[in-house]
Amino acid sequence: MRARPGERRFPGRPQPSGLEVEAHSAYVAGDDLRHLDWNLFGRLDTLLMRRFTAEREVVVHLLLDASASMGIPADDHKWGVASELAVALAAIAIASRHAARLIVLTGSRGPGGLAAGEEAPVPLSRASAVHRRRAGLVAMADLLDATIPRCALDLGDRLGDYACRHPEGGAALVVSDFLLEPERLEPGVAALRRRGYAVYLLQVLGRGEIEPARVLGSAELVDVESGETHSLALTADVIARYAALLEAHQEALRALALRQRATWISFVSDTPVEQVVLQDLVRVGLVRAR
Repeated sequence: MRARPGERRFPGRPQPSGLEVEAHSAYVAGDDLRHLDWNLFGRLDTLLMRRFTAEREVVVHLLLDASASMGIPADDHKWGVASELAVALAAIAIASRHAARLIVLTGSRGPGGLAAGEEAPVPLSRASAVHRRRAGLVAMADLLDATIPRCALDLGDRLGDYACRHPEGGAALVVSDFLLEPERLEPGVAALRRRGYAVYLLQVLGRGEIEPARVLGSAELVDVESGETHSLALTADVIARYAALLEAHQEALRALALRQRATWISFVSDTPVEQVVLQDLVRVGLVRAR
């Protein structure tokens, strides 16, 4: 996972230098004589090298989708739940003596130009510093509070760009509704895996996206990212077709995660974040219950 030196110690992974002696190994030519155990040499007449407990930390990269679809419909609170989950995961990482960094992937305005009243193009992403103390959670929360989900986002391209700019690896936790074609997402996930990231795809869907008949009747649907409109009457046949397409989409995303050796979970935005963390994330091994 391309871990770097940090505060947390990992017994069972002895290294040539460190603070706490864990084991010994036979001296071979070229070993650093500063770590030769002279006490054992005096007692056993054998040259033995001290091996030390490895010290490592994992940098947890929280990549949060802030495209327009994450804020629509507002009643589903997808953005609020995704933000709460991101802060909770950052808190768990820091409490576990790892480091956390929040990256908000904002949408970019399409060919149609700026929206009315919009003063400047939206930046491609906003990121916090790498935080190792709980005080950093406030900075992350402030970043989320200042973000309004909007515009379109090519999530796969953005993940690939992030992997290129940050090749150090770690754990990449991608929080999104993943409402895009899986073939557009896969290159970004593959780029993260090539850089040594452990990738977790955390999907949050609104209740209305799971059960559209509960929130819609006959209406005109507007794609908030492309601006396209569609007249729709929610007949029984249309609802059945929608359910089949949604299941096919979810299955394609699960297959993508399997191919790329990523971890996939999906939950609905009306599920308490505490339940997601203590049940779903424990089940897939991202969080360990104490």
